[in-house]
Amino acid sequence: MRTLEEIRRTPALLLTEEEIEKLDPESQDWVRQHRARHARYEACSGHERISTATREEERYGNHRGKCKHCGKDMSWDSGD
Repeated sequence: MRTLEEIRRTPALLLTEEEIEKLDPESQDWVRQHRARHARYEACSGHERISTATREEERYGNHRGKCKHCGKDMSWDSGD
């Protein structure tokens, strides 16, 4: 059995339900939201990027975007 400190240092996707129950309510909510978001990204049939940046932002190398199916952040910066 892991201690509470070990549970806190464990990545959210590797925690068991029993370990999640030992966390405070705010942390439990965060872990469950993280797991749901990860499952949605994994279930996406194919990530298709749509731009959310303005022309001016893209001109300066900030290419914000997200997947049109699952909402995954697909931004990149060209590092002008």
